Amino acid sequence: MAEQEAIPVNIGNINDGAMIEAFAIEFGKALANIADPNTPATATRTVTLTLLLKPHADRIQIDTEFKAQSKLAAIETHHSKCFLGVNDEGGFIAYVSDPRQMPLWHTPKPKEGSVLKFGSDGSQK
Repeated sequence: MAEQEAIPVNIGNINDGAMIEAFAIEFGKALANIADPNTPATATRTVTLTLLLKPHADRIQIDTEFKAQSKLAAIETHHSKCFLGVNDEGGFIAYVSDPRQMPLWHTPKPKEGSVLKFGSDGSQK
């Protein structure tokens, strides 16, 4: 029976390569968050890889647990306002502009054009 080759642990093979795969996933999330125009451009994002080592009493065998997480920038705060009113049925409704405010001008209604009438020979009457 051939001897098994002893392979030292590294970041690429510990937990069956999960650290590299998880880093790629969380890093991708951070890049997408940076590209999102709804987030602050210069906010710091964090990708954290955590490896827990849980040795057995014999100090030879070590159980490992791995997790990855990212802390991303939140959507930027946007401020606006709306105005509370009451509808005809007594229910509450919100408006985008103050319904108590009279408009400074009214939008003119489009003028109706005159209808052109044509005779049976195609000439205009």
